[in-house]
Amino acid sequence: MNQSSAGYSAAMEWRSALRAAPLWTNLAIEDLRDRYRRTLLGVLWVVVSFALFVGVKIVVFGQLSGASTAEFGLYVTIGFGLWSYIISMVSDGSTAYTQARPWIQGTATAYPVYLLQAILRNWLIFGMTMVVMAIGLVWKHTPWTAAMLWSLPGLLTYLLTSLWLVCVLAPLCTRFRDVHQIIQNIMRVLFFATPILWMPASNPTLAAIAQWNPASHFIAVVRDPLLYNTLPADSWYVVLAINLLGIPLGWLVYSRTRPNIIFWV
Repeated sequence: MNQSSAGYSAAMEWRSALRAAPLWTNLAIEDLRDRYRRTLLGVLWVVVSFALFVGVKIVVFGQLSGASTAEFGLYVTIGFGLWSYIISMVSDGSTAYTQARPWIQGTATAYPVYLLQAILRNWLIFGMTMVVMAIGLVWKHTPWTAAMLWSLPGLLTYLLTSLWLVCVLAPLCTRFRDVHQIIQNIMRVLFFATPILWMPASNPTLAAIAQWNPASHFIAVVRDPLLYNTLPADSWYVVLAINLLGIPLGWLVYSRTRPNIIFWV
């Protein structure tokens, strides 16, 4: 199959998948139901677990921060909420095809359905954690201004990044199963190199680490407008540059690997 025909087939599959929105929506919801089936709180465990984890981190690491309790508490709450989505999306995106193996082998469903299923599932969870983040804004130490709305296009970049990221990670981790394990270990290390429990302004070395860490910029485009009423221009340049490179990469990887997925799962 030449490049033009592969691209055409990929476009047709994505169109078919988008038309099948009820399917991947129901699959994503069913995933959450299965995850918390027969539990007392159900999906509310997402909110409870997130709130408890953030609360402990604020109490422990807040003692080491020079910021006020209100500032550091909201800093950690928003930062960890955004990080939770990032790491969950990377992990679920990596296994989107392998988790859908019975469907891939037994049906003729368009493959983007499984990618969209993973994205929606994580956005449903992300939506619940954003409830805690929104409540945390009650203790915002700076005035509420229109600049906070810059966080909305920041969130849109999360959706855009998720789309091309799953197109790259799903086939890569399906073909080379060790890659998923490698990514998980990288993300664990990256957590400590990302300004979630520490503030870059507190140390020049930490500021340099944050500057070279792409995850820091993805967090900044949402957190800085909410917390400090500022538009982090440098972080926006990084995020936009990553997406400008990632979108064609995701399309290329998806269209080239699509015919082989059935043999790799």
